[in-house]
Amino acid sequence: MDILKNAGALALGSRLRRLSDQLMQDGILVYRDSGQDFEPRWFTVCLYLKESGPSAVMDIARGLGVTHPSVNYVAKELMKVNLIAAYKDANDRRKRVLALTGAGKAKLRELEPIWSDIEFILRELIDETQVDFLGYMETIERSLAQKSFHQRYLERQGQSSVEIVGFSRDLADHFSRLNEDWISEYFSLEETDRKVLDDPKASIIDTGGEIVFARDTETGEVLGTCALVRKDNLLCELAKMVVVKSARGRGVGRLIGEAVVRLAGEKGFKKMYLESNTRLAPALGLYRELGFKHMDFPHDSDYSRSNVYMELVLF
Repeated sequence: MDILKNAGALALGSRLRRLSDQLMQDGILVYRDSGQDFEPRWFTVCLYLKESGPSAVMDIARGLGVTHPSVNYVAKELMKVNLIAAYKDANDRRKRVLALTGAGKAKLRELEPIWSDIEFILRELIDETQVDFLGYMETIERSLAQKSFHQRYLERQGQSSVEIVGFSRDLADHFSRLNEDWISEYFSLEETDRKVLDDPKASIIDTGGEIVFARDTETGEVLGTCALVRKDNLLCELAKMVVVKSARGRGVGRLIGEAVVRLAGEKGFKKMYLESNTRLAPALGLYRELGFKHMDFPHDSDYSRSNVYMELVLF
């Protein structure tokens, strides 16, 4: 009995994942039989760089419709085998981009005959189904791009959607109030907190950072906020992230975190760090999902509550 088949639409994601795993495993065998040291999971990033040229990680993630951490993971593997390398952007020296190396370009030329055979076999497989499989897939992808699965779920639950907006004077008080509330709930406000929260524009925005807010599109309620704090031209901090209690569990924290990480990449920072506390287990789980890694503190923290230090390499 095929449990996933019997589950119908409920198991759509799981069945697509199973299909992908089957193709990927056979892909590994194809490359191995062809004597090529190449992994199927490298294909999309290599193809993107081949078609688009040198690109920032954020642009690759956006172009492929995948997460920044997943592109980072593949990029690190490709750099280890010298198929791609990181360079400073010729148009903006603050930004770093990824590009195929000479060895990478040569490898893709070697792989072209194999990819041609793979494409032929997959087209033959699709033709056997006698349905427009790729057309149906494109329709689903287009529908999800217009309205995500999560948004559809929230609508069914009677909840409105969320938008991410940048800093403005009228939102400054929300940044300070939300942070004061959550810090006071778990810890105590410190002098360093006061300096930042008393004038977030001067302490964060005017020094090259950013503050983002999650806002309910129907009610206008501010559901959460987070800051990107500039440390130098290459280093920045993810700080002061908070989501109101009523919005927790709606994916607001992830939306905010992804927005701040994306901004950091667009601004050309090479590394982002954050400080937290072991009491904040759900937040630490989110940070790991965003790609942050636990590290030892490289310096004394400005906050007595901080006992966790994490870093994310942005390229």
